[in-house]
Amino acid sequence: MRDARGRMRREVRGGCPRFPRVIATLFCVAAIAVPASAVAAQQGPSASSTRPAIRMLVVKTEAEARDAVARHAAGAAFPQVVRERSIGPERARGGYLGRIDVSSLSPAARAAVVTTRPGRLTPVFPTEGGFGVIQVLTDREEQEEEARAHREPEALEALKRGTDLGTQGDLEGAVQLLQRAVELNPMLLDGHFNLAVALARLGRSDAAIAAMQEVVRLQPKDFDAQTRLGSWLSNQGRHAEAVVHLERATALEVNSQDAWLKLAQSYEAAGRTRAAVGAYRRVLGLLGQDDPALLKALLRTATAAPDGPAAVDAARRLRASQPGHDGFLVVGDALMLNGELEAAAREYRLAVALAPKSARTHASLAAAYSGLGQTEPAADHLLQAIQLEPTNSEHYGTLSALYERTGRLDLAIVALRDGTAAAADTPRATQAEFAERLAVLYDRAHMRREAEQERARAKALRGP
Repeated sequence: MRDARGRMRREVRGGCPRFPRVIATLFCVAAIAVPASAVAAQQGPSASSTRPAIRMLVVKTEAEARDAVARHAAGAAFPQVVRERSIGPERARGGYLGRIDVSSLSPAARAAVVTTRPGRLTPVFPTEGGFGVIQVLTDREEQEEEARAHREPEALEALKRGTDLGTQGDLEGAVQLLQRAVELNPMLLDGHFNLAVALARLGRSDAAIAAMQEVVRLQPKDFDAQTRLGSWLSNQGRHAEAVVHLERATALEVNSQDAWLKLAQSYEAAGRTRAAVGAYRRVLGLLGQDDPALLKALLRTATAAPDGPAAVDAARRLRASQPGHDGFLVVGDALMLNGELEAAAREYRLAVALAPKSARTHASLAAAYSGLGQTEPAADHLLQAIQLEPTNSEHYGTLSALYERTGRLDLAIVALRDGTAAAADTPRATQAEFAERLAVLYDRAHMRREAEQERARAKALRGP
């Protein structure tokens, strides 16, 4: 949980507030925000015309300022736009500065404010080193802000007590106090954050996600909130939503291994394998060394993508932790994916030499030879695979297809017949597929009766 004290309002201790240089020239020396109640007592009912209540946004460029105005015009609340984009004072409070003396503003700011009606935004105006936009508040908006400010001490106290209870393990008590804190001040970021954490620890996932969504709504640049929310959504299987938040997290902290790893895993779970390849590579780059688990993940997603170069790179790096037969086999598979058949065959031959009784390795080498047009060695290794795994119908099907391509129809039929027998314990759909393929071969061999028998068998296998 976060420390409540880290988000308390900054006090102004006399003189000008410590505004960033970019907006310092908006105000004269004596221009500070003061509570509306104090102004009313001093100025009377005409105060709203001479001391309007304002919210202010300050950004570095005119383009940023105009984009912020456009976002507000599209429906975003101005306080939210300020929290997202401003570099000015009281950003966490939506740029609210209370009432200001118009005469104390810089000429550009003064000219903008005096021509703007309550509830509207001023035109964009220049500041020293930046550009500003001010919202002149209506009386109702000001009253709401002042009421919130009046409730803030109680909200902060509830936040502190709730945070303390949470760290002591009293999660139910923490939830009650933190809920009270955000009721008193709905913009209390740490209140929503700590509430979300407490709810998550209680196993109330949906409520935790809703609370953390409020944090990122109020402050999209909160890295911790974006990362946790993405992780929680992913845990619920909501991978597409998780990706959105984890992408924002990695944009906020580009060197976070944890955020990139979570993003890679969410990409993979969402079926975005090409994006996952890039994310896993980024994690490995940040780690600065090869990690077998990460390399396996990279190889897995590169194979699924398919991304041959990435698969070859991962497989070769992984071989350091997988010496011997497995290492040669993995690299051979990656080279096959990348279309490097000669290189793949070399790797598979080394694997066969180390594990001559591996049917899988013989079948892989056969595939490489077949791709190279070397039919005889391909058939030899498929026959060895069949001897080692006589019940694996896939080997028979591959051998039959190899014979068929070379015009050896009789051998293709024999291989597929044997495959049909080997497939006796496989799912009915697989048996039906073998029967249909065998029927086609019989037709080509002008064996009509046998072809009809196989079609009838396939139909029966596919039936109810």
